[in-house]
Amino acid sequence: MSRLPLVPTDSADAEQIDLLTEVERQLGRVPNLYAAMANSPATLRGYLNLREALGRGKLSARTREQLALLIASENGCDYCTAAHTMRTSRMGFTEQAIIDTRAARATDPHTDAILRIARDVLHTRGRIEDATLASARAVGVSDAELSEIVGHVALNVLSNYFNHVAEPELDFPPAAPAKGIAMEAKWRSATKVTLVEGYSLLDRDGQPARIVDDVHIAIEGGFLHVKVSDSAEVQTVSAPAVALVTYRAS
Repeated sequence: MSRLPLVPTDSADAEQIDLLTEVERQLGRVPNLYAAMANSPATLRGYLNLREALGRGKLSARTREQLALLIASENGCDYCTAAHTMRTSRMGFTEQAIIDTRAARATDPHTDAILRIARDVLHTRGRIEDATLASARAVGVSDAELSEIVGHVALNVLSNYFNHVAEPELDFPPAAPAKGIAMEAKWRSATKVTLVEGYSLLDRDGQPARIVDDVHIAIEGGFLHVKVSDSAEVQTVSAPAVALVTYRAS
């Protein structure tokens, strides 16, 4: 049950009704996030206004969705991860592209740089290195796009953190869990993970490999999560991409 009540249109005040009607016009329905956020019309209006303004910016709709998915995953927001996984899928992203997005990777160098910048902004609270900016500019990321990246981090942190406080019921198809405490107790040691031809993980040297040895794994929601070392970032592949997992003997 949601920790904040979901505002129903039949008992909402005039300002809440106007905002929820606008949400329904834009999205075709009122997701639980917005119904909970409507407890404060000021918060919901601020969120909608910022989203609308950024929607008229330089970044494409596809890139905006990728940023939303990446930030939700980084913040451990399962609600927003589910919502933006569904939306990216409907936009034609493949399963592998969705996994890559959550890991701040893209085949297009320009998009790849945007995702990496967003993750760095989130991790460093905006105190990114000069070299990071220079690397992004070298592949064509403009100053306007850099500004909007920060705006999208702020927008999605608002929705992610609001969900953490409100805990609205999930009304989207569940996705693989976002990064968070729930997975910490479920890691197991594996001597080898072998993927199907055409899939790869980054090994300890940061190189793509079909087979990685001596790793930690967790299986959640039809996805395999892999850490090649204690300090490495979690990598995720879908279950059909896994050919074989060999566990360490107890």
